[in-house]
Amino acid sequence: MAEPSSPAAVVEAGQTDEEREEALDRMLTRLALADDARLAPLLARVLPYAITSLASPAASVRKLVMEILSHINKRVKHRPEISLPMLDLWRIYTESTSSTIVRNFCIVYIEMAFERLLSKDKGNIAPDLLINISNVPDQHQGIILRLVLKAIGECNTHEVDDTIASKYRSISGSNDGLVFADFCFHTILYQAPPQGIGCPAGLSVAQTDRVTGKLPLKGDTLTSRKLGVLNVIEAMQLVPEIIYPLYLAAASDSQESIAKRGEELFKRKASAVNLEDSNLIKRLFMLFNGTASAENIAAELKVAPAHSSLRVRLMSVFCRSIAAANVFPYTLQCIFGCIYGSGTTSRLKQLGMEFTVWVFKHAASDQLKLIGPVILSGILRSLDGSSTSEADSTTRDIKIFAYQAIGLLATRMPNLFSNKTDMAIRLFTALRLEEQSLRLTIQEAATSLAMSYKGASIVILKDLEALLLENSQVEQSEVRFSAIRWATTLYDMKHCPSRYICMLGASDVKLDIREMALTGLNLLNDERQSPAVAIDSNYPNIADMINYIYNQQPQLLHCDEQRNAKLLFPTKTFLAMIKFLMKCFEKSDGPEFLQDLSNSPVAKMCVILEHAMSYEGSSELHALALKSLVDISSRQPKLVSSRYANRLHWLRNLLGHVDSDAREAVSRLLGITSLSLSSTAASNLLSELTSIFDQNCPSRFENYHGLLCAIGYITAGCLKESYITEEMVQKSIDVLVRVVESEGSTLASTAMEALGHIGLRCALPSINRNSSQAALLTVLNERLTKLLSENDTKAVQKILISLGHLSWNELSIAHLNNTLDLIFSLSRSKVEDVLFAAGEALSFIWGEVPVTTDVILETNFVSLSQATNYLTGDAPLLASSNSNKRSDCEAHTMAREEIIKRLFDTLIYSSRKEERCAGTVWLVSLTMYCGQHSKILELLPQIQEALTHLLGDQNDLTQDLASQGMSIVYELGDASMKEQLVHALVNTLSGSAKKKRAIKLMEDSEVFQEGTIGSNPIGGKLSTYKELCSLANEMGQPDLIYKFMDLANYQAAINSKRGAAFGFSKIAKQAGEALQPHLHTLIPRLVRYQYDPDKNIQGFLVAPLHFTTASHHATNNQIPAASPHLAATSRRTTKQIALAALLHLAATSCHAIFGRKSLTAPLHCATASRYAAFTSSFNSRILHHQR
Repeated sequence: MAEPSSPAAVVEAGQTDEEREEALDRMLTRLALADDARLAPLLARVLPYAITSLASPAASVRKLVMEILSHINKRVKHRPEISLPMLDLWRIYTESTSSTIVRNFCIVYIEMAFERLLSKDKGNIAPDLLINISNVPDQHQGIILRLVLKAIGECNTHEVDDTIASKYRSISGSNDGLVFADFCFHTILYQAPPQGIGCPAGLSVAQTDRVTGKLPLKGDTLTSRKLGVLNVIEAMQLVPEIIYPLYLAAASDSQESIAKRGEELFKRKASAVNLEDSNLIKRLFMLFNGTASAENIAAELKVAPAHSSLRVRLMSVFCRSIAAANVFPYTLQCIFGCIYGSGTTSRLKQLGMEFTVWVFKHAASDQLKLIGPVILSGILRSLDGSSTSEADSTTRDIKIFAYQAIGLLATRMPNLFSNKTDMAIRLFTALRLEEQSLRLTIQEAATSLAMSYKGASIVILKDLEALLLENSQVEQSEVRFSAIRWATTLYDMKHCPSRYICMLGASDVKLDIREMALTGLNLLNDERQSPAVAIDSNYPNIADMINYIYNQQPQLLHCDEQRNAKLLFPTKTFLAMIKFLMKCFEKSDGPEFLQDLSNSPVAKMCVILEHAMSYEGSSELHALALKSLVDISSRQPKLVSSRYANRLHWLRNLLGHVDSDAREAVSRLLGITSLSLSSTAASNLLSELTSIFDQNCPSRFENYHGLLCAIGYITAGCLKESYITEEMVQKSIDVLVRVVESEGSTLASTAMEALGHIGLRCALPSINRNSSQAALLTVLNERLTKLLSENDTKAVQKILISLGHLSWNELSIAHLNNTLDLIFSLSRSKVEDVLFAAGEALSFIWGEVPVTTDVILETNFVSLSQATNYLTGDAPLLASSNSNKRSDCEAHTMAREEIIKRLFDTLIYSSRKEERCAGTVWLVSLTMYCGQHSKILELLPQIQEALTHLLGDQNDLTQDLASQGMSIVYELGDASMKEQLVHALVNTLSGSAKKKRAIKLMEDSEVFQEGTIGSNPIGGKLSTYKELCSLANEMGQPDLIYKFMDLANYQAAINSKRGAAFGFSKIAKQAGEALQPHLHTLIPRLVRYQYDPDKNIQGFLVAPLHFTTASHHATNNQIPAASPHLAATSRRTTKQIALAALLHLAATSCHAIFGRKSLTAPLHCATASRYAAFTSSFNSRILHHQR
C-alpha cells in the first residue's frame, strides 16, 4: 500500500486500523534503515503521521506509534542539527479535530522543533504562535509563551522588524494580547533568586515556574529576553494602563541596561496614564502588597511583595493618586507594609508616612473613619520607637510626615482627639525635645490639632489651661508660639487664663509671638490690625481678670510705696496687661464698683498700676500706668482721689520723672487728688510747690517741668471746690508768669499751659507790675510774641492752646483782642501743626466746643484734633457738651465778629497762599469744633462760598481742607443748604461755576508755584506777580502778562475740579438721591476727565466717578450718552487746546524778540542764550500739554 504523502492524505484516505498499522510498521523499518543524513526528510513525513495516529482506538496502532516516537527520540536527542517538521506539527496542534492526546504529544515535539529552527525562522514564527493563545490550556500556554519569549530574546533585543511588529500589533486589542502582555510583565519582574532558593519578588511560585519552565533564567539570557520584551511591547502600542506596571517594573530592574530602557519607555509611553483608574491602582497595590498574607489562597499561588526599589517607585505613584487614597483595604496594607513590613527600609518608612499624609488629606470621610484610628495607632507606635537624638535625614523625614499626618487627621477627624489631652501633651513634649529641624512641622501639626479641641468639654479645656500656661514660658520659641496660638484659638476673649497667657507672650523675644499675643488681646496698632478681621470686643469681667492675675502672682498683694520692689512682670507684659485691663475697665458695666472701695476690682487695679511704677520699669510703662490711673479717676474719682490723698508724697516724687508724659499724668493725678483734700491740706500742698520758686529754681529740668505742670492742675482742682484763697491763686499765677518771662520756650510754654488750665476754672486776675495792675496778656504780650515767632513747634502749640483756655472764662474784650492779635500774627506760618493749634485756640474763644473743663483737666485729654480726628474724613460731628455760659457774653460776641472779619476780609481771599492756607485751617476748625453754634449755622452759606473758592488753591493743604470742609458744611446744613452745596460742586466739576471773587495781586503775590513754568532767562524765579511783569517788560510785550494771568486762571480751574472731586467723593456718600438729577450731565464729564493728560486730574476725578456710578445703577443709562464725546475728548479737551494755544503764543512772542540775529533790547549775548533756553523750555511744555 502506498504511503500517504501528508497528514491531509491520511485523512482523505480514511485508512482502517489495519492499514494504518501496516503503514506505521513500514515507517519504523525505514527509520531503522535510514542514516542520519536522510533522517530529517523522513521525519517530516513520519512524525506528523505517527502523532495523528495516536487518535486511533486500536491499541496495536498506539503501541507501534510509541515505538516510532521512542526511536525518534533516541535518534534526535543529541543531534540538534536534525530538524523537525515545526509547521506541520503546529497545524496538527491548531486543528479543531485534534484530540487531547494528539495535542499533548504535538506540544512536546513543537517545543523540540522550535529549538532546532534558525533564529530568523523563530522570529518569524513566534507572533503566529500567539494567535488564539488565550484559548490554549494553561500548561501548553506556558510552553508556547516561553517559546515566543525565547525567540524575542534572540531576535528582538535591539529592534523589531516592521513586518514582525505588525504581526504582534495584530493581537494588541484581543485577549491573546492581554495574556501575552501579562506573561511579559511576569518576565520583567523575574529576578533569579540567590542560591536559586525562594520565590522572586512580585511573583508567585506558579508564575515563576510559568516564566522559567522550572529552569532558572540567568545572566545574559534573562537580560536579552527582557530587552526584547520591552521592544516588542513598545511595537504592540498597547494602552498606557496595560503597559504602565510593566515599564515601571523595568525601570526598577537591577540591570542597568534594562532599567535605562524601561525608564525611557516609561517617560515616553506611560506618562499619560490615568492614575485615577481604580483597576490600575488595585493592580499596582497587588504588586506592592502581594498576597502572601492571604489565607484562602494556595501556597504556590501566593504572590510575594515587589522588591524594594519597585515599591519605592510605586509609593511615589500612590502619592499622586486620589484613587489610591480610597482603595480599602489596600491602602491600609500598604501603609503598614511600609512602616512595619518585614522587608521594609528607612526609605519605604519615609514614603509610607508621606502616603499617610496623602491619605489623610484625600481619603473620603467614610473610609477615613475606618482607617484613621488604625493608622494613627501605627504612627504613634512608630514615633514611640524612634529616638529624639540626632538622626539621619531619612529618619527626620519619617518624623516630619508622621507629624504632618497627625495634623491632617486632626483637621479631618477632630473628634478623634477632642475627648482627651494625650495628643496635645505629646505634641508639646515633642516640641520641647525634638531637634530644631522638626519643630516647625510639629508646630504646624499642633496648630491644626488646636482646632480639634474647639468643641471639647469643659473638663478637657480646663486641663489644657495648665498645659498652655506651663508651655508659654519654656525656652523653645516654637513651644511658646504654639501655646499662644492655642490660647487665642481655643478660648474667646472673655476667658481669663488664656488672656493671661497672651499677656505673658507680649514680652516674648520673638516678634511673631509678641504680635500674636497682642492680637489675642486686641492690642495691635490700628494700622497693623486688618479692618477685615472681626475683633471680639467681649472682654472679660474686670473683677475676674484681676483676681486671676492676683492668683497667678500673689506678690501683687504687697505694695511698696518706695518703688524699690522688683518688677513682678516683664515691662512689655506689664504694658499689655495694663492696656488690656483698661479695655476691660472701659467695657465693664460697673455694678462691682459699688463694693467696698478698699477691696473693689478698681482698687486692685490701682495696686497693679502702682507695682508697675517700680524703678525697674521703663518710662513708657510708668507713663502708661499713670495715665491709666487718670482714666480710672474719670469713672471713679472718689476712689482715686481718696486713695492718693494720703499718698501725696508718692505722687510728688514722680514729678521729676524722666518721661514728660509721666510728669503730665502725675500732675493731673495731683489735681484730681486735691479734690479730696481739706482746704488746709490743699493750700499747704500748693504753698509747698510754689515756695520752691521763692528760693532757687529747680536745677533739674524734669523737676522744673513737673512742678509747673502740677501747679496748674492743683490750682485748677482747688478752684473747682473753692478750697484756696484768691491770694493763693494770685501767688500761683505770679510764679507761672515769672517763668514765662524768664525761661526758655519749653518751660515758658509749660507755664503758659498751666496758666491756661487755671483759666479754664476762672478768669485770671490782673497782675501787679510796678505798683499797678495790668492784665495778664498785657504784661506778657511782648514775651509771647517773641515765643510765638520761634521755631519750637511744640512750644508754640502749647502757647496757642493755652491762649484759648485763658479766653474760656474771659469777659474782657481787650483780653480777647490781645489773644486774637497773637493768634492771627501766625497767619503766614507754614507749619501745619501750628495752624491747627491756632484753629483750636480760636474754637475755644468762639465757644460751644464739644468738651468740658472737667474733660480737659481730669482726663487724658490732649487736644480737640486728637479727640475728634476729623481729618480722617469719616468721623461724625461731635455734639456740643460745653456748659460754659460766659461764651454768650458781649465780649465773646464781639470776638466772634472780629474772627469773622479777619477770616473773610483778610485771610481767605488774600493774595498770599500762606494766609489763605491759615484762613482755611481756622475756618474748617471753627466749622468742625463749633458747628452747633448758632453763628456758625448762620454763616454756612458764606462758609460754603469761601470753601468753594479755596478748592482751586495751589496749596495742597488748603485744597484738601476746603474739600473736607465742604462735607462738614453739608452735614451741618439744612435741606436747602445741602441742595445748594451739591449744585455748587456739580457746577465746579462741569465747568459752569459762577465767576470767582477777584483777588487783588500784590508784588509778592505768588501766581505760579515755583518751577511750574520754568525759570527766568537770566536764572531767576518765575512765580510772583512782580517777576512775571518784569519778564513781560523785558521782552517788550507788556500784554504778555495777561496771557500769564489766563494761564494762572486755567490752572486754578483745574485745581478747583481736583478739590471739588475730593469733596464730591465724600459728599456722595451722604447725598444719596440728591445727586440723581445731575448724573446725566455730570457722568460724561467725569468719564472724559479720566483721559486728562494731567495725572493729578485723572487721580482725583476717578474717585467721584466711582462714588457716583456706585450710588445708582442708573449710571448704565448715563454713560452711553457720553460716548460720542469720548473719542475726541480722550485726545484733547477744549481747555487743553486753549492752554496749548496760549503757551504757543507766549513762546512765539519770546522767539520773535530773542530769536533775531540783532537784538534791539539792551541784552548781552549770554543773556540772549539764556532767553533761548527759556524758549526751548516753553516749547517743551507746549508739546507736553499737546500730548
